[in-house]
Amino acid sequence: MNNTVFRHIIRVVVLIIFQVLILKRIGLGTSWLTLNGEIFIYPLIIFMLPFKLFRHYVILIGFFVGLTIDMFYDTVGVHAFALTATAYARGILLSYLEPRGGYQLSMNPTMRSLGLNWVLTFTALSLVIHSFLYFTAEIFTFVYIGKILLKTVVTTVLSLLVTMGYHFLFNPKT
Repeated sequence: MNNTVFRHIIRVVVLIIFQVLILKRIGLGTSWLTLNGEIFIYPLIIFMLPFKLFRHYVILIGFFVGLTIDMFYDTVGVHAFALTATAYARGILLSYLEPRGGYQLSMNPTMRSLGLNWVLTFTALSLVIHSFLYFTAEIFTFVYIGKILLKTVVTTVLSLLVTMGYHFLFNPKT
């Protein structure tokens, strides 16, 4: 097995375990912050996939990772929907944020290859999309659009802090 594939598989397993064993428990508090937001790190699985991977593979990976998270959160397809739609939107965001010279197929979306500003922008936009779709599917009505938007903002900020911490710890720019 290729070393890159092995690293991605290890990343998937570790991020799913971290999400369901640690971050799920953080959301069970009663403070304002935990009532109006959650921390999602598992979308990093989709964000960190190589550019050369075909879009339909990215969407399938998003669907199956979302289903796995749904099994642990006892939700019925909410995470799968949000992550699948985020995986689809990844291609659109990548074309929107493409640097002048374009992407090299050997590149990965890391700070080392694209810089902090690009990674921060891409991660923030992706998390906004993911969080909005997640809470829209969870609440399932636009009557509570204020609550959906509040939860989207709080979750995006909390998740962005954790995901950027992941980028700094495991993919430092050297």
